[in-house]
Parts: sequence; structure tokens; C-alpha cells
Amino acid sequence: MTSIIEDKDFVKIDFVGRIKSTGQIFDLTKRDVAEKEGILKKEFKYEPLTVCVNSGQTIPGIDEALLGKKVGDKFQVEISPEKGFGNRNPKMIQITSESNFRKRGTRPVPGMQFDIDGKIATIKSVNGGRVILDFNHPLSGKNLVYDIEIKEKIEKPEDRLEEIKKLTGIYYDYEVDGKKAEIKIKMKEADSKLLQVIENNLQSFLPDLKVQVVSS
Repeated sequence: MTSIIEDKDFVKIDFVGRIKSTGQIFDLTKRDVAEKEGILKKEFKYEPLTVCVNSGQTIPGIDEALLGKKVGDKFQVEISPEKGFGNRNPKMIQITSESNFRKRGTRPVPGMQFDIDGKIATIKSVNGGRVILDFNHPLSGKNLVYDIEIKEKIEKPEDRLEEIKKLTGIYYDYEVDGKKAEIKIKMKEADSKLLQVIENNLQSFLPDLKVQVVSS
């Protein structure tokens, strides 16, 4: 494999993500920066993030910025809403009654986030018994700035297969023979359609290997 980062390569990156207009950090992997900025979370594990380029693991702007770079590169990239978390959609602003929260034993407060029918909503305001909910991503409509360092490129098939377990939550045993990888998934009853879906999913991460998924 070439040292230049290409489509579907696995890389480990350190990054600090900021909102351009305010400089506020919203996500990062670097513990020293978190300590310096006074935003250290003791329960958080600060370590490089594994990204499979152009596999939907991160926002499009980061994927595009990684292509053509190499291990050791440090760079800053500005990302527009279109390449980040999208533009704000007015249709995703909803109004509900404060009593709906009271029934759940919850007092709605601006800034709180709730999972409502599988979607995350942020409370924007509470006034006159009305609660305005925003289902847009909190970073939608914002220009972002990322400082990125490429720490490592994961090249061995076995190492990539281990990383895929973490990325997808699919646990399996495997055997690699040259350009072929046999993935063994424990299933009480073999479902050919499900196995095919899993195979297609794994194959998308490993275009240079012939992937076969079987039940064990």
C-alpha cells in the first residue's frame, strides 16, 4: 500500500474541532489540549480516532481533507456546513406543550437534550407553556475548523478487521489468506440474507480483499 492516504484507507488521527465563529471546542482527542482549555472529562478516553476514509465514519469535509495526505502530516481545515453537519432546516423546529414534559416528571430547561422517538432534540426555549424543540444537529449551519494530525495508517488486513469490529459493533472470528478473508459469525440459525448484508457491509470497508461471511 502507498503511504499516501487513499479512498477506504484506515488511519488514526488526532484532532481538535472548533466552531469557527467562537473558537469553542466541541470535540477533540488530545488530552493535553483538554487540560489546557479546562474542559477535561475524566470519564472520557482521549486517544486517536480510527477513520476509514469515505466510509461514512466521519463528516465529508474530514474525508476530503485526509485524501492525498500522509502519515505525520499536521494541518488545519475549514469545513462548511455542507461538508460538515448540514444546513439548518426550519422544518425541524417543533413546538410542544410543557405539560408533556411535566407528565414525565421532567422540568424542561433551554439547552437540555432529549431522545424523542429515536431523534435527538435540543430545547431552545420555554415560554407560556410552550416548548420549542430543535431537531437539527447542534452544529448544523456552522462553519467548523479542525486541527488534524495523521498518526498512523493501518495496513495489515488483520489489524483492519480488528478496527472494523470497533467501528461496526459486529463481532466475528476471521481467517486471512492472501487477498481473501473468511469472516465467521456465531449464529444459532444461519440466515443467508442477513449474512449477505453483513458481507456487503464488511466488503465496503475492505475493497482490496475478497470477503466471505459464513456462520459458525
